[in-house]
Amino acid sequence: MDIDHQEARAISTELQRWHDEARSLVDDAADKSRISPTGIDSLKSRLTILKHEIKEAAKHETLSRRRTAKTELEQFFFGPAVRSTSANFRLRTDTSPKSELWARGLNEVEFELSYALDGLQRFVAENT
Repeated sequence: MDIDHQEARAISTELQRWHDEARSLVDDAADKSRISPTGIDSLKSRLTILKHEIKEAAKHETLSRRRTAKTELEQFFFGPAVRSTSANFRLRTDTSPKSELWARGLNEVEFELSYALDGLQRFVAENT
């Protein structure tokens, strides 16, 4: 398979962005005693956006979020990554950031995205 390095970077960038946002949501909720009601609303809003983006990407499994023919990289890396992450994104958007479920649920998302990123990076490295 010929690798489209620009597309591989675009996939990697999107997966990394979601991974970083999940990590940021965990970090921003770490000091539970300092989270204000406004902060809780902000964190829940960010969680909702993250979950929505991943679920939307999983619908068509393409970077364009449209029903088009998938490229090989989308078929073998992006599609499985968003499908798996979406399926394992069990954290409800109404969960309080003060709950123990918050970090656990987002860590599952991070793990799925890390696994996908690692697989893509290894594939690109082995085929360049």
